[in-house]
Amino acid sequence: MSGRALLHRASIWGPVAGYLGLIYYLSSRPHVGWAARYPDILLHALEYMALALLVARGLNDGLRAPVPARRLLIAWILCVGYAVSDEIHQSFVPNRSSDWRDVAADTAGAAAGLGAIAAAGRRLRRREPA
Repeated sequence: MSGRALLHRASIWGPVAGYLGLIYYLSSRPHVGWAARYPDILLHALEYMALALLVARGLNDGLRAPVPARRLLIAWILCVGYAVSDEIHQSFVPNRSSDWRDVAADTAGAAAGLGAIAAAGRRLRRREPA
């Protein structure tokens, strides 16, 4: 793999890895003070909406072209899997707990983000000249 191709891969997948690390870090904290001011369901939905956008971008090698439905589905499955693993991880952190409602909010947030990508892709296809 050339240096340019490696740099491109890093620019596509680096943000995904960094964001997964951030989620893991925040989940490993016994208390996240600033988060207490916001509804938990909203934070979870927004957190996984962003993750879904990054994963779909990675799977599609960027967002210059519409993301096929199959890649959107794969991105959603990966996000749900990470949400489940994150809740399992939190069950071992002092003062934290595991809650299926958090996974539900994560799942809904990921679906909303991927739905936005799908809608944007349909809109772009309609604008393309025949």
